[in-house]
Amino acid sequence: MKIHLTPRPLARAVRSAFTLMEMILVLAIIAILIAIGASTLGEFDEQAKITAARAQIGTVSTAVKMYKVNNRNLPPSLDALVKPPGNVPVKKPFIEENGIIDPWDNKYIYKSPGKDGKAYEIYSAGQDKREGTDDDVH
Repeated sequence: MKIHLTPRPLARAVRSAFTLMEMILVLAIIAILIAIGASTLGEFDEQAKITAARAQIGTVSTAVKMYKVNNRNLPPSLDALVKPPGNVPVKKPFIEENGIIDPWDNKYIYKSPGKDGKAYEIYSAGQDKREGTDDDVH
């Protein structure tokens, strides 16, 4: 009995690793997704700062009104809310010092009298830190 063995073609090696091209492609896709996510989060962050500034302006405005009720006149500056001048009857702070700082680390702008016949005006110069531009927050 003669066994005849025919040579079999070599079986393909089982692939168990990624090629360099596949790794580069995956890393490129991840980098693109991170860039898209970071830009989207940046937009949300800026919108959150604007919303926080509007809320803080309301708080500062309340402190201005409290100052007026207690001292019978508007404060000369926002600093008077933090440390009232010596010539006013009520010497307690109406707001903490960080309460007059906007989300971009600038002091809120206070003008008395304000525009359009208002007694006062409080606003933030916004991200660009310049008054009178489109990003001012009222």
